[in-house]
Amino acid sequence: MALLEINGIDIAYGKQVTVKDCTITLDQAEICSIVGESGSGKTTVIRAVLGLLPGGGKVTKGDIIYDGRSLLSLNAREWRKLRGHDVSMIFQDSGAMMNQTRLIGKSFVEYIRTHEKISKKDAWKKGAEMLGRMRLPDPDRIMHSYPFQLSGGMRQRVGIAMGMTYEPKLLLADEPTSALDVTTQAQIVRQMMELRDEYGTSIIIVTHDIGVASYMGDKIVVMKNGQIEDQGGRKHILEESSNEYTRKLIGAVPSLGGKRYV
Repeated sequence: MALLEINGIDIAYGKQVTVKDCTITLDQAEICSIVGESGSGKTTVIRAVLGLLPGGGKVTKGDIIYDGRSLLSLNAREWRKLRGHDVSMIFQDSGAMMNQTRLIGKSFVEYIRTHEKISKKDAWKKGAEMLGRMRLPDPDRIMHSYPFQLSGGMRQRVGIAMGMTYEPKLLLADEPTSALDVTTQAQIVRQMMELRDEYGTSIIIVTHDIGVASYMGDKIVVMKNGQIEDQGGRKHILEESSNEYTRKLIGAVPSLGGKRYV
């Protein structure tokens, strides 16, 4: 049985349908890359999985099944238990999602104590340990820092550390590398791949970068105008697909010495 099944969902804001007939399945320890231009509905899909559609957005058709259970039937208490524990999310700039006037340590402690009964002292220690596991230097200094005092790459690692605190089965990543320089992008991508290898975490990564999508994804979903244009295994999408839009996306990747690195 698949860990996650998105079964023919429509997502609407009022009368406007922004995502139509979306179907994606994800197995344990599998990585799915969702790629497409801005406004194609990529982020909307993963926000629907976590029940975090903004502005009154709703799934109006189909179902989302996680670990054999419909997510559309969860109440507020059940969502609180699921989010951050079984299913976590990394945002485009994790630091921007934090309170800029609070120490990272205080935000991390609050996050941990939301999910388990633990003292502030032990939560602080647990947070610092997670930062160390994400290979951040001097975790205690980072715990005593404000988000704006860290680089973009360090903020993303803090976001990953928070997201992986409870070793979730499913990690949703929304453009986690787009605000970073190329070197830092590569470090974050490698670190996310290691999460799959070490913890067996399933990952859905949303990106407009076909290079990142092809490097990480066991399967790739191509979206355009709120619909799935193409999907399949990495080899099929990169080498075999005859879909015109898919070929254009791949063709847009710059080549070096006649070789295109996707």
